[in-house]
Amino acid sequence: MIDSLSFYISYLRKNFTDFCSEKLSEIGVTYGQVFIIIYIGKNECCSPKDISKALNLDAGHLNRTLSKLIESDFILQTKNENDKRANILTLTSKGQEVFKRSYSLFDEWDDLVLSSFTNDERDQLMKLIKKAVLSENKNIIK
Repeated sequence: MIDSLSFYISYLRKNFTDFCSEKLSEIGVTYGQVFIIIYIGKNECCSPKDISKALNLDAGHLNRTLSKLIESDFILQTKNENDKRANILTLTSKGQEVFKRSYSLFDEWDDLVLSSFTNDERDQLMKLIKKAVLSENKNIIK
């Protein structure tokens, strides 16, 4: 086995993606769609452009995904009163349920993966990961 941070992060990401995909398929949402729902839930009345920029998504891909989410009644798209060319996105009650479920889903995976860790070990791991992500060496995240 390769003993590197990148290997373990890749492994955990694959495990997380598979876990979420299985659970989300039960409610009719894909892994990629849930992050759009989370963004809208945290930024009520946002625009597709806001989502594209924040999540670094191609506009064409995002528009197709938004169309599916609108069609499935997870989000509502209305015209911006101040700029009729722009759209505003909000979650429907069905979308709100997915938004809430995503947090419990993330907690469920954390508990599963970290079940053998003590609370102190969990806290220390989170501090170290945050330090790696938020360090002065920001060339990791652009």
